[in-house]
Amino acid sequence: MYTTLPSFVLAATVYLIAGHSSVVGTVATPQRVTDIIIGLESLYHFNLLLILPPVLVLWGAVTKRPVIPVMLAACVLAIGLAVVMQGFSLKQGLNALMDGFNLSMFAERGHDISGVIADVPRLLNRGGMFSMMSTILLVLCAFSFAGALTLTGALTVIINRLLKVVRTTGQLIAATVGTTILVTGATSDGKLALLIPAELYKDAYRRMGLDNTNLSRTIEDAGTVIEPLIPWTAAGVYMATTLGVNTLDLLPWAVQCYAAVFFALIYGFTGFGIARVTPEAQQQEMPNETA
Repeated sequence: MYTTLPSFVLAATVYLIAGHSSVVGTVATPQRVTDIIIGLESLYHFNLLLILPPVLVLWGAVTKRPVIPVMLAACVLAIGLAVVMQGFSLKQGLNALMDGFNLSMFAERGHDISGVIADVPRLLNRGGMFSMMSTILLVLCAFSFAGALTLTGALTVIINRLLKVVRTTGQLIAATVGTTILVTGATSDGKLALLIPAELYKDAYRRMGLDNTNLSRTIEDAGTVIEPLIPWTAAGVYMATTLGVNTLDLLPWAVQCYAAVFFALIYGFTGFGIARVTPEAQQQEMPNETA
């Protein structure tokens, strides 16, 4: 909460100011939003049952169900709702699943789409399994590179050299941040960025009398939330593909993602929000490690 909550407040403030500025207001005016809503209402029959697929996915995430069966069940449910509620054919539903949805599917049903504004097709014409093939290929290549770096131990050598010059808490936090981002960018895998720095830095944090919660929080601040901002990572490719926005265009507005890093550095050099281990606890750990 020391880094996440301030980052959230800062991001909300930036979005509030940007949302009321004239520059951003010319891009998405209230009239344009109204036109998009009217266009969508002319195409779809909205009702509460349509939220069942995302509710199913959220339920699976909360209850920690297997990902693939839950996602497939949500796809089947969505196709069923499209056939029953929206009047699409089963063939159109399966085509949307594989090739992505296209507004021309309404024209096939005899629906007049000539009056729909251009923003609606840009919003709807996307998706499908085949659209993710380039993402999957990039992820496979990235994982191959990550495997080579891990087996050769190149990252371990770099990090061990870095630890030799670390003397203060602020330097240790900064080194952890830099290492986590480096591992994320080099391996394109956020999971390795959580595991490798944690294993290599845990002794350094213990020697400085710092609680492991500091290490965990710093890795989270520089790993999980930074990964979507690196274009060639799995999360970065997924975000760009899903949102239809280039990563570099998204970067300036992902305030909460990179703000946490700055707060982590500030806390490291000022000592605010840094949990320390008591001498008694350190003495208790020493016999356990020896045993």
